[in-house]
Amino acid sequence: MHNIIRLVWFDLKHELRPPVWIVMEWITFIIQLGIYGALISQLVTGIADYQQYYAVGFLVMLAFDIGSHTGRHFVEHAHEGRLPYLLSLPISRSKLFLSIALQGGIELALIVAVPFAITLALLGNFTFISVIGAITTLFCLGFGVAGLMLGLSFIAFKSTDIYTAITVGLSSIIIRFSTVLYPLMFLPPNYAPVAILSPLTYGADLVRFLLGFERNILLDPIYAVAVLTALAVSTLGLGMLLLQRLVEGVKSG
Repeated sequence: MHNIIRLVWFDLKHELRPPVWIVMEWITFIIQLGIYGALISQLVTGIADYQQYYAVGFLVMLAFDIGSHTGRHFVEHAHEGRLPYLLSLPISRSKLFLSIALQGGIELALIVAVPFAITLALLGNFTFISVIGAITTLFCLGFGVAGLMLGLSFIAFKSTDIYTAITVGLSSIIIRFSTVLYPLMFLPPNYAPVAILSPLTYGADLVRFLLGFERNILLDPIYAVAVLTALAVSTLGLGMLLLQRLVEGVKSG
């Protein structure tokens, strides 16, 4: 475990000196929620307080962005020549994968800390259990997305452009066709079936359920728990398998 922590800090210390990008994410959240969220809540009907609904959706999008960042960071390691160095270290592939996942988890915690606190203050009605459940859901979603993006990263070592194109296109579909911004019952009939396939739909609806939103506009929480658990286990397992089988011999050119 000591080697894993050292490896995580080896990468994190470069990104946190100074942590400008994290502060910028916090500022973006505050501006988006304080201006756009407040304005659009005056136009959206059918939800008691759309600004609160939007705040949770933005949290889920942040978790998704950090998962995407984890995969992109792995591709960058290959092109910068750091991946061959990491592979040469006396550490197993499983521990290397665990260090990547742990780094993503720490970054997720740092990113959502302030936005989550602001969201709780905005909601004003929550319990200790609901807060723990919401945090667990965000991390489960974040790890699931990270596993998915890591899996995609293994086909993009020869070009960061390929990885960027794939993730941007996939991100647009996963975010736009989900319940992050609007409840499933509000989506047009042609969009709703696609939204059911988005992992963000289950993450957003489960967090909202735990934080006390109206249940009639949300998906079944038991179903959401099952989907998110399956997503995290399957994608992280796939990422670890690909790391064991495909990374050896990668050239960072």
